Amino acid sequence: MRVRSSALAALGLVLVGASVLAPFGGATPPGRNGRIAYMLKDATDHWQVWVASSRLTHPKKLTAGAADSGWAVWSPDRKTLLFDSNRTDPNPNDANVVNDVFSMRPDGSGVTMLTDSKGLSGEPAWSPDGALIAVQSDRGDPVHGEGIYVMKADGTNLRRVTVPPSGFADGKPRFSPDGKLLVFTRWRGEGLAEKAAVFTTSLDGTHRRQLSRFAIHADDLDWSPDGKHIVFDGYPTPGGYGHIYVIDSDGRHLRNLTPGKTGSADPVWAPDGKTILFLDNRVVGGRGRTGLATMKPDGSARRFVSPRNAELHQADWESVP
Repeated sequence: MRVRSSALAALGLVLVGASVLAPFGGATPPGRNGRIAYMLKDATDHWQVWVASSRLTHPKKLTAGAADSGWAVWSPDRKTLLFDSNRTDPNPNDANVVNDVFSMRPDGSGVTMLTDSKGLSGEPAWSPDGALIAVQSDRGDPVHGEGIYVMKADGTNLRRVTVPPSGFADGKPRFSPDGKLLVFTRWRGEGLAEKAAVFTTSLDGTHRRQLSRFAIHADDLDWSPDGKHIVFDGYPTPGGYGHIYVIDSDGRHLRNLTPGKTGSADPVWAPDGKTILFLDNRVVGGRGRTGLATMKPDGSARRFVSPRNAELHQADWESVP
């Protein structure tokens, strides 16, 4: 699993933790803003999947146990959540990484494993029609098997979409609103030496296009509901402050929405297209604050969703017709 240094550490805030689990997201479909799925560490320091209202009230923990589970994403029909977990890894502490993609109902029932425990599989994303799922996987061979794969919603017919060059890896796939493209990050190196850029590709792996420079250290991404823009977080100074960026889907007009000494990560577009939801870490009124926040697509009207301090990661917003 990739681990991202948290913006909390950069701000010197002592809150829930100092590292961002990036376990292993489709475009937000248009609609009204419904429930929010997110991941939060439990009392035993394991990441678990939670669901709460759009204002983060009435939270419910959906996963449990001595394993990390997270990166939950809503199906277009709102009946299913995808998530990934290392619960199938017989020894999470050895070098042989096993991580799988699962589905479950929004109440946590009906958990079904969709991948086959061949190495690392995760970062699931739904196609707009709910028929396909995109994942990152290495198929048990990190040197030759790494890439983005697409499968049917029941886990069958897995096929490879991207083959990164030697020394690179691909992850964080998201379908475009029309279902014709995937946006993803391609990175090289590890830790503070890692560099990453935003790419798009067609579903057959052709028409690949690089949208951002590797130096921007791009990570989590999402399409706007109208397909015109892509939001992502970036770390242009490795180990420094994270920022939220928006770029046109053709790679033009890159904009930093959160400049200054602030820590921002994990952006996702609201279904109504009016705001961006993200993890915000900054000093407000002389004290450190962290939690999910919203802002307009131009970076204005930035406000926390809840007054409670909590390091809620990898949020996904349910789209209600």
